[in-house]
Amino acid sequence: MTHVTAEDSPHGRHMGVTDVVMMIVQRIIGSGIFAVSSMIYRDVGGSPALFFLVWLIAGYSSYAGLMCFSELGSVIPRSGGLKIFLQIIYDKPYMMINVVFGVFIVIFGSIIANVMIFGEYLLYALDFQDEETIANYYKPIGFAFLILVSVMLLVSTKFVIKLQTFTGFLKVILLLAVSLIGIGVLVLPSSVTNIPNNLHSGDFFKIKTSVSVSSFTSAILKGIFSFNGWHTIHNVLGEIKDPVRTMKRASPLAIFLINLCYMLINLTYLIVIPSEELLEINEMVGLVLFEKVFGNSVGKLVLSALIAFSVGGNVITVLYHISRMNQEIFREGFMPFSQFFASNIPFGSPMPALLIPVVITSLFLAIPTESNVFNYAINLESYPTQIFFGMACFGILILRRRSPHIVPSIKASALDIAFMVFFSLFMFLGPLVRPDNSEFKGLPNYAYTSILILLMCMLYWFFMFKVCPRVFKYQLSQEEVTLDDGMKINKWTHIDLPADGGLYEAI
Repeated sequence: MTHVTAEDSPHGRHMGVTDVVMMIVQRIIGSGIFAVSSMIYRDVGGSPALFFLVWLIAGYSSYAGLMCFSELGSVIPRSGGLKIFLQIIYDKPYMMINVVFGVFIVIFGSIIANVMIFGEYLLYALDFQDEETIANYYKPIGFAFLILVSVMLLVSTKFVIKLQTFTGFLKVILLLAVSLIGIGVLVLPSSVTNIPNNLHSGDFFKIKTSVSVSSFTSAILKGIFSFNGWHTIHNVLGEIKDPVRTMKRASPLAIFLINLCYMLINLTYLIVIPSEELLEINEMVGLVLFEKVFGNSVGKLVLSALIAFSVGGNVITVLYHISRMNQEIFREGFMPFSQFFASNIPFGSPMPALLIPVVITSLFLAIPTESNVFNYAINLESYPTQIFFGMACFGILILRRRSPHIVPSIKASALDIAFMVFFSLFMFLGPLVRPDNSEFKGLPNYAYTSILILLMCMLYWFFMFKVCPRVFKYQLSQEEVTLDDGMKINKWTHIDLPADGGLYEAI
């Protein structure tokens, strides 16, 4: 492989270090940090030492993943992220990984969970207490926010980038402000704070309830998923100023900020909430924290507003990334109406590509379906993504062996690569070896369903590139065309073979 040169995007290069840092922050920090900590604490038997060890491992996972992708991005500095990495690493059979990954991602590109969470917590923040009112209106509010964000993305991408950078700063400041509560309780006398300190050095290594290898592993998985989303910044490398240099500075800074926020907030949980109470919490642990600090009614409003604000920023970033990823997939030209969906009409932004996640999400919102179906759809998308992560990170070793003369500007360590490959392998084999469908009764196992969908995507590739050309006696010829908006896409044309049955050359 020769070194892949950077490709300028019709959208221009308009993101600097600060924008990239805040985009990573916005993408990773959602509602997870306010929900999973009590579950992790219970999984590790109430041991503060094991609790923080889990968060250190989870934090390292985001760093390792981002370093692996940053090395790939320094060698392949183009928009598309996982898509472009896989298609360059696994270029044989011809176009297979392009089609399988592309069709799957387009089909499952929705943000239904975050949109619903935003609508629900915005109503809580506005002091709506009636559960029937919340049940009736959280979806319409989520839909309205989805449309608002979509319109902003269509009209001015640069405005949205600046907005998400500004709100990202606010998110970090608010999270650090929350952590100051715990630090205040730790250093100030209880007569000033009116909150006792529940974290004592003598109990730091003490295991209060049972802990097993299985429960500790479960805790690590919960922590890792709280860092999910670190990879999507590479979807927009073509819009980053000097992408290699920017990512070299922005990646570790973003991960440091996120880990700092998470560690300090978790420290606050242990300081403010008694251990025996923390072990029993089944609801959002953040709610318990805010109720202890601000009182029951005000605490709920403050937390709800913070979650709605945090998830709202996440929705903006995810929609932005999905639209760019879809556009890159349609540029390959193998899907119906590719030229339309890859274009930037009419505002110089990828409106057609954005329509797909908006329509899919809107349909989910409109259909009266049990909540476990939404979670099931999320698992259908997340499970194969872990497979693709492992393939991409293992691909670093393939590229190094294939092209030893290329020296990456950013280099992942052997530990980074090994961690990501083995974790992805674990996530792939776990649901297959020990399938658990207790959460999705009445639905087929999501792991097997995901694999079946991938096989169907592979069947689409097989018919398009192998069966149909052979049966109807034509070759597929690929050419690059430039649209009126400057976007370059691939166009596939049929070249008829000689009627006398001459030699067929498969692509």
